[in-house]
Amino acid sequence: MSDLISEVPASSPDFQSEAAQKLASLFPEVIADGKIDVAALQTLLGADAAGGGERFGLFWPGKTQAIRAAQTPTTATLTPDRENSVHWDTTQNVVIEGDNLEVLKILQKHYYGQIKMIYIDPPYNTGKDFVYEDDYSDPIGAYLEMTGQCDGDGKLTTNTESAGRFHSNWLNMMYPRLKLARNLLREDGVLFVSIGEHEVSRFRLILDEIFGEHNYVGDFIWRARTSISDDQEISHNHNYTLVYSRRRSALTFIGDPLDRNDYKNTDDDPRGPWKPVPLDANKPGGNTYYPVRNPITAEDFYPPEGRSWAINPDVMDALIADNRIAFGRSGTSAPKKKLFLAERISKGDSKTPSSLLLDSGTTRDGSNEITALFKKKKIFSYPKPTSLIKTLLRYGSATITDALVLDFFAGSGTTAHAVMALNAEDGGNRRCISVQLPEPTDEKSEARKAGYETISEITRERIRRAGSKILAEEASMLDGRAETLDVGFRAYKLVDTNFTKWHADASVDADRLSDLFTQMGESTDDAARPEALLTEVLLKLGFSLTEQVENMDVADLQVFSVANGLMLAYLNEHVKPSLEQLRTIVALEPERFVILEDAFQGDDELKTNLVQECRIHGVDLWTV
Repeated sequence: MSDLISEVPASSPDFQSEAAQKLASLFPEVIADGKIDVAALQTLLGADAAGGGERFGLFWPGKTQAIRAAQTPTTATLTPDRENSVHWDTTQNVVIEGDNLEVLKILQKHYYGQIKMIYIDPPYNTGKDFVYEDDYSDPIGAYLEMTGQCDGDGKLTTNTESAGRFHSNWLNMMYPRLKLARNLLREDGVLFVSIGEHEVSRFRLILDEIFGEHNYVGDFIWRARTSISDDQEISHNHNYTLVYSRRRSALTFIGDPLDRNDYKNTDDDPRGPWKPVPLDANKPGGNTYYPVRNPITAEDFYPPEGRSWAINPDVMDALIADNRIAFGRSGTSAPKKKLFLAERISKGDSKTPSSLLLDSGTTRDGSNEITALFKKKKIFSYPKPTSLIKTLLRYGSATITDALVLDFFAGSGTTAHAVMALNAEDGGNRRCISVQLPEPTDEKSEARKAGYETISEITRERIRRAGSKILAEEASMLDGRAETLDVGFRAYKLVDTNFTKWHADASVDADRLSDLFTQMGESTDDAARPEALLTEVLLKLGFSLTEQVENMDVADLQVFSVANGLMLAYLNEHVKPSLEQLRTIVALEPERFVILEDAFQGDDELKTNLVQECRIHGVDLWTV
């Protein structure tokens, strides 16, 4: 019967095992005694495999463990926080409170390859801002203790230079998170990372390793402030924003809007305004070094010294015949190609952006935005302005106006704010997932005085206030929208699994394991709400965090209907259903039916009959 029942997986995907399975499928000859024979794989790859000895790369203490951290599955889950949500039933935005390493693992099942753009502004490792002290042996337990949700001192830590592994600690934090983040990007997805002077050089190296240096797109230099600091030799007025793609050949990168003032129609060309662009290229020799004759003056023009024309003679002659080559306003200058505005617009072309972001707001602008929203200064330190994030959103998601955007160092919630603001401006329906650690605010801070005990509380409140402000101030602009502007979000919190049998893993000591076996008389935590159980099941089955769920009464049983009846779930272990009740549920013919194992209360005959009913109706039966 086991082959007729599927079991909900206990943890997030185990990518270490999946990678081994893929290798075994592709190269069965390298498998020996159930393990990968690395020497045999190297022999098979031949010259494509790197040999032993020294090689280029970035190495630091703890790197191996950091890599494994990304590959280790988690049994943690997310629980709905309706109280702190806005428009739960209709929104497609998500705000998650929790350690982003565990959250990124949880997101892998559904969101793998689904994110169009990721923007993060991680700790810059200045010696004051490092708070993610990962415990790979018990990550969810360490998180709950660190945030004061279970026994422990609930303290967070900073990464000071006196700690001895200043750069290594920071790299160990960032590496697994970036590795998991890459998995979530679409093939045409793009990553933007803001970073300061302290770690930019090392950050480039780990991003090159994770994404491949061939997927490096470039970097922006953002002017973060205009004032000069006299406390060091050079005033650092800028931050870096590194740009990487999942697969560069698939990336569509939209630049700045075309400047129509650059285009003139000095010769009354019927094709409209145009601008001249150079025809020479840095590839001397061959058949691209030749004279171009002005058809009016008969003067010959050669490319500049050391260069050549970008096109061959036949193409040049055709362009001249079609009046697509201009010889200056007077008709006597060197030839240039006419680039027509109308043709560029029809192709969706844009202006290539400069690497210098000088007009995308400053940190002060970001602070002023927070002050205006909260009616109070210094609620959050050094926020990015929405103008900067909107600029990056245009570059990274302009062609897909319903793109999914992720920020797993959400801070004050600037990215979510910028997504809503840009949607209001251009009619888009971009969606945003924000993840923020419940890092305590300083006891003496203005945020604490205002009642915000954690950064994640500020995140949610900022998004809530920003949405209300946009609706109030942009009402006229929103009138013509085809769909209502989404300014809501579903709030979730990171918690340990609700299912008792999934608490145990290889790291659990003997005493704890004994306690767990004692608790396994019931499969779920008695304190867990049905909605929390359902959320965990949905996540582990690959459903989204914004899935539509309805409560149904079917034959006097409380049943969850997911995605308009695609899946039905009965998750009450305290009320044993009758066969007739189960028949009524299965007769609705969902694609999948999920039921708690303990709902059968040891009745194997009931379970067997349910299997047969599901077989008759073509319903996939899952237990948890």
